[in-house]
Amino acid sequence: MKTLNDVKKMAETLMAKQFTFNTYFGVYTLSGEQLGYTFKFDSAKRRFGCCNYGRKTIGLSMPLCSENLDKIDTKITDTMLHELAHAFSVHVYGIIEGRGHGYNWQHIAKQIGCDGKRCFDSDKVNLPKSKYTLLCESCGKSTPKHKVIRNTYACGKCCNEHNNGKFSDKFRLKLVTNY
Repeated sequence: MKTLNDVKKMAETLMAKQFTFNTYFGVYTLSGEQLGYTFKFDSAKRRFGCCNYGRKTIGLSMPLCSENLDKIDTKITDTMLHELAHAFSVHVYGIIEGRGHGYNWQHIAKQIGCDGKRCFDSDKVNLPKSKYTLLCESCGKSTPKHKVIRNTYACGKCCNEHNNGKFSDKFRLKLVTNY
């Protein structure tokens, strides 16, 4: 059985690995460590990874990694490569042309082994259980929430179908605490 330590080892191995890729400026051979980046886990529940150019950190979501330990060799590795591609892209092209998920980033991402896609597919990964759920008592639709909400929300589907798209207290979403 794989653990978060296995995820950390994989991430640190990829951070140390030298990747070679072509750009229109020439051929580069770089590693995350060589650029000064470090690895860390964070507590995010809605994104798998992040690359912070200012702090020079690459982070993976501990809750999402914990729920998907069976996907270390696929989704988690791809996410780590995705974030490394951000670091390389900003290094080569600068903050203006290198950040984001545009052509420059995609070109590098695919060359280092990433699938070059922007977001993870929530149907293909196990999501951490949310602390709260917004529930429509009219149609039964539920929406997971990780933080308590302060505003009042109504079911968009029900308001569109039965109230011409206008807010109605009749379709107010109920906040349910899961744990």
